[in-house]
Amino acid sequence: MKTRGITLRELMQLSVLGKARVVSGEQGLDRVVRFVDIMEVPDLKGWISEGVMLLTTAYSIRHDPSLLAELIYTLDNLGAAALAIKPARFLKEIPQSAIDASNDCGLPIVEIPPEIPYTDITQPVTELLLGRQAMLLRRAEEVYRTLTTMVLENSGIQAVTDNVAEFLKAPVALVDPERKIIVSSPADYEWQQESVPLNWSIHVDRRTVAKLLVDKERLDDMEEVGIEQARLVFALELMRRKVAEDTEFRLRGNFIDELLTPPLPTRHEVERRARQLGMNPEHKWEVAVIEGETAPSEETVNRLLEQEAKKRGVAPHAEYRSSRAVLFLPTQEGRKLTAAEDIQESWSKTLEGWLLDKSNGLTNYRTGVGTPEYLWDIYTSYNEARKALSVSRRLGQGTGSVTRYEEMEVYHLLEGLGGPGFERLFERKLGKLLQYDQEHDSNMLLTFYHYLECRGSLIDTANSLYIHRNSVKYRLERIRDITGFDLNDPREQFVCHLCLIYYYLQEK
Repeated sequence: MKTRGITLRELMQLSVLGKARVVSGEQGLDRVVRFVDIMEVPDLKGWISEGVMLLTTAYSIRHDPSLLAELIYTLDNLGAAALAIKPARFLKEIPQSAIDASNDCGLPIVEIPPEIPYTDITQPVTELLLGRQAMLLRRAEEVYRTLTTMVLENSGIQAVTDNVAEFLKAPVALVDPERKIIVSSPADYEWQQESVPLNWSIHVDRRTVAKLLVDKERLDDMEEVGIEQARLVFALELMRRKVAEDTEFRLRGNFIDELLTPPLPTRHEVERRARQLGMNPEHKWEVAVIEGETAPSEETVNRLLEQEAKKRGVAPHAEYRSSRAVLFLPTQEGRKLTAAEDIQESWSKTLEGWLLDKSNGLTNYRTGVGTPEYLWDIYTSYNEARKALSVSRRLGQGTGSVTRYEEMEVYHLLEGLGGPGFERLFERKLGKLLQYDQEHDSNMLLTFYHYLECRGSLIDTANSLYIHRNSVKYRLERIRDITGFDLNDPREQFVCHLCLIYYYLQEK
């Protein structure tokens, strides 16, 4: 423990120094004295400690008193507290150059009467320093015992913070690495309006997990002792919180595995365990599956999910399996939303924003979203999300897209209606177009599919295929020539659209 020691101003109040006087450098009277030592040689580098008050008769520089000014600057650079000198025997008087140097750098020169032995100075000063050290150690033990008792009694991190703020008589806060408040005392203190406060890092598992902020210009010895103990206790609190969160996360994962693996638990059992794990069973839950060629970044997805959870006031959950992230997204029930709020609060819209934002690194992933279900039926939403992904892949939807099962449900049902009937219908309607593609290595079928998906919009079709609008017009004219269809006939559009969906589902 490194304490501040005792200021030179306090030491000058000792009776043994009653006849001593400060010759120069009075601006340095508040320098802290931690040790007392005696100078025997003029070469100080390598053995002077910070905070030392150096006693000397100047014997080692008696033949060249001008060295005293250089000695003053050297002591100042090494962090010394003061130079106490008996000039009468060897110097007769303190050179003016040394006094000027002392006033210049603020290192006090104390003139000691020749009749005072060094031991009369070193003994009481050492006793005073040791007494201060012992007092600080006792105080450190008291502070540590108080704070650790609060931890052992599970008083909570807020109570610990309040205790530290009361001890320091100043506002105190813990902030995470992104400068967000974890806990603060007082709770409503406006930290952003203050100048940069004193701060210390809090480490857990060799990582900086938080910073302790104190809105105070400086701390005294007692307060520094308190801060060191507070840092340790805050680290214990944050470690305990992390262990609790990790344990809860594992228990949630096990619970979800049970919800996704038949035989499923009863509704009553699901409700009971969900409440224990902080998963509100009164909410409906949507399952979203994010997949790509490689696994999505857990750090990125967790960060985005945490930010969105705070906005919505809900507690979602994420599981990572193979190259997929499986998100369990609660939706608050019972709130009446305007149309604008409904769009804003849609998880599908949020996920789409994540995938479109290039800074998130998720543009090469696609997402399937199931319908909202209560937790005891979450297995249904999970399967729907996977089916939505499967259908979207086979229908050629690119990465960066979010597919809701509700949009693909009819396609999934259509997939199960295969057989000779649909094959004959496809051959009759689009067989010639397929043959043309095979003979000319063209994309007429695909163009026709995107044209119908885009509800007849040339611009949207061109964007979907990454070709020019005029190329779309040319291909549609060729499709008319080959099939003989009226492409504006709603019935023909409906039948051809079904045939194309059936073809791509079966083909891929």
